[in-house]
Amino acid sequence: MLLSGLVWAAGFGPVARGAPLGPDDIALDQIHNLEYDAARQTLEAQLRQYPDDLRALNYLGNLTLDEELLREGLYSAEAYTNQGVASRQGKPQMPPGYETKLLDLLAKAQNAAEARLIRNPGDQEALYWAGVTHSTRAEFYFALARSYFTALHEGSAAHKLHQRLYRLNPHTTDALLVMGMAQYVAGSLPWYIKVLASIAGVRGSKARGLDDLKQVTERGRYSRVDAKIMLVVLYRREKMVPQAISLLQDLARSYPRNFLPLTEMVRIYESAGDWRSATTVADDLVARLHSHAPGSDLLPVDRVLYEAGKAHEQVGELEKALQLYDEAAQVPGKHVVSYQAELAAANLDVRLNHPDEARKRYQQVAAAVPDSDEGKAARRALKDLR
Repeated sequence: MLLSGLVWAAGFGPVARGAPLGPDDIALDQIHNLEYDAARQTLEAQLRQYPDDLRALNYLGNLTLDEELLREGLYSAEAYTNQGVASRQGKPQMPPGYETKLLDLLAKAQNAAEARLIRNPGDQEALYWAGVTHSTRAEFYFALARSYFTALHEGSAAHKLHQRLYRLNPHTTDALLVMGMAQYVAGSLPWYIKVLASIAGVRGSKARGLDDLKQVTERGRYSRVDAKIMLVVLYRREKMVPQAISLLQDLARSYPRNFLPLTEMVRIYESAGDWRSATTVADDLVARLHSHAPGSDLLPVDRVLYEAGKAHEQVGELEKALQLYDEAAQVPGKHVVSYQAELAAANLDVRLNHPDEARKRYQQVAAAVPDSDEGKAARRALKDLR
């Protein structure tokens, strides 16, 4: 109880202010700036020297998962809404050998942690990273493998390990990340499920969950940024827009080569109806694209252009919106966003009295994706034009 909040037992605590950064800290900064290749090189060099480095093993697993989530468009809160990517498509087509590669990495991390726990069941660092490994595996099974029962099992294992750690040492603030999410989720259940859950000994509180995550953002060492990202999602769910925007602005300042905070800000401003603010942030992202700024090669080009077009349309700048929609529709690779942009451009052509251009766009969408929502909307619009 005499330990301060700044120093944890057995050296398991924050890096002292002014202390030199080690390879793991450098890799974490690279990951948060989406510099995955550089982070992988940093971590692999560390693991060649220290093969059982729990932190490096878990960071390597995390970035391997993050890369695929980003590629699949599953790295945003919006992806998991009723109209998001995750609900619009089946199980993603992962690259050949990807699942085996990721699970092998996580198995190495888990084996290294378990070996330490056999020697010392009270090893706080091993307890923490063992829980992180289960959390990463849960995220994989939920978002990519779509094996929800397995994801629940892995999440439960992570929660038990971090709960055990927190009981050993209440100053391990990072453990509150998983525990806080469990509190929030359990507190969000319908009352009749809560009754059944309480009989089984599981209780929850949304307010306590939010408070736990806030503590991690302020005093966590390893998962401070993860807690901020999760809080953004929950603040958005609770319609706490100023709090969500404040966290995103902080993340954008801290990791200027990471475009994700800005894209999330655009979506939150849109959902709040603040289209002028959405336009300002969206234009910043488009400028990054056009100037080839650091990190812009990872931007989802069609999505950025489409969202910018929507914002300009809402503030009445229709010609600018049409230009952005047209640019989004022409992005190579043709994802669903490209057809959404083409459809939006066609609708704008109707409003701007360009019926021939509108008809051509509707026909393209209807022919390319006839069974999609966009294709059906295009066919209905073509009938209205006749």
